[in-house]
Parts: sequence; structure tokens; C-alpha cells
Amino acid sequence: MTNQEFDLHHVWHPYTSLTHPLPCYEVASAKGVTITLSDGRELVDGMSSWWACVHGYQVPELDAAATAQLGKMSHVMFGGLTH
Repeated sequence: MTNQEFDLHHVWHPYTSLTHPLPCYEVASAKGVTITLSDGRELVDGMSSWWACVHGYQVPELDAAATAQLGKMSHVMFGGLTH
């Protein structure tokens, strides 16, 4: 099963129908404002996700901070907890 077939059968992507989903494009990498698809096409990320819209992708200082944080604790829910 390809990644796209697995995705189609197991993942619901926001902003599309659960029963008749729009096609998805497999991303191989991202840097700055450029997203490179698995077929080699490059896109300018003009919509962006919440976290990449301000800073872009592969910013060394942010990657280092995220890596350091993952070594301590990746996530804790806020339901009765704090960190």
C-alpha cells in the first residue's frame, strides 16, 4: 500500500469531505517558503500552517529548540496539568 493509499483510508484531512475527500499531495521536504512534493514539483507555501506561516521551514534556531524540548517532554495535555 502506498503512502497516499494509506492516507486515503486512514486519515481525515480538515477542510475536505469525510466521504468524498479532495486529493492530497505527498510532501517530501520543506524549507523556507518552499514545499517540495514527492514527484519533485516545488510549491510556494502561500497558505501555510499555523506554525510555519511566520517563520518558514527548517529555521536552525527553531529546529534546535524543538529538538531540545523533545528530549525533555514532547507534550502534556492541559487537562488538570501544567508545565
